Amino acid sequence: MKISSTAARETMTHFPVGRRRRFRWLSKILNLNFLLGCISIGSFALIWEFARPLGIPLIGNLPPISEVITASKQLLVSNLYWEGWLLSVRRITLGFLIAQVVGVPLGLMMAMHRASFDTLFPVVEILRPIPPVAWIPVSIIFWPTRELSVLFIVFLGAFWIVLLNTIGGASNIDQNYKRAALSLGSSRRDLFRRIILPATIPSIITGMAVGIGIAWEMVVAAEMVAGRTGLGYLLWQSFEINAIAQCIVCMISIGIAGYISSEIIRLFGRYVAPWQARQ
Repeated sequence: MKISSTAARETMTHFPVGRRRRFRWLSKILNLNFLLGCISIGSFALIWEFARPLGIPLIGNLPPISEVITASKQLLVSNLYWEGWLLSVRRITLGFLIAQVVGVPLGLMMAMHRASFDTLFPVVEILRPIPPVAWIPVSIIFWPTRELSVLFIVFLGAFWIVLLNTIGGASNIDQNYKRAALSLGSSRRDLFRRIILPATIPSIITGMAVGIGIAWEMVVAAEMVAGRTGLGYLLWQSFEINAIAQCIVCMISIGIAGYISSEIIRLFGRYVAPWQARQ
């Protein structure tokens, strides 16, 4: 006996809300991609745990994952660990936001005004290839505190990416759209607000997503050299006392923090540019 789709929907609506929620969670758990991800992580954990007795090179030199889990339990009850989390997140947030506040308007200005581009782009192309890590000694001398030095390195890590992405996004807009808007009586302000900025937002979001990853790399390097706190400093301290399992816990923590940061930016991108998610 066949049941129509309408009847099936009506049948589902008679299920209690709690049962429908359980069905929804069950469908997510049984998702093939989710299962494959769990299998890959579980397989990697098993290989890592038995790499040393099996004589697997490289991974066998690391402490087994059971030892890393034990070290993580010790760190999770340590105030030093959570203070490091808080300080690193604060540095990332401030440095990254400053990079967006400076980089996005500057990139739009350079893309929209040829004179600005011709004046500033040569300077950008000279400074951009210098790795942000190379700025650490100069930043320690230039800025009055170590905290400002770390923020400056984080700022540089995110700044160049968002600047170039903004320039590229605003420069690649089809000129026919601009001409059509101007011919229909749009002002320069309307042209920017309704055409240039919406068309550039996807490129800005891409630059932010790439920049946040580089910012986390830079904050760890800066905390190792210039900082005296944070996850990067805790990682270096663990290495100095030969606590390799604790080092790995810090590395995984940084990876989790970077993943969460990237997800926040993706959610922000879906909010400010919902048309991209539908494409």
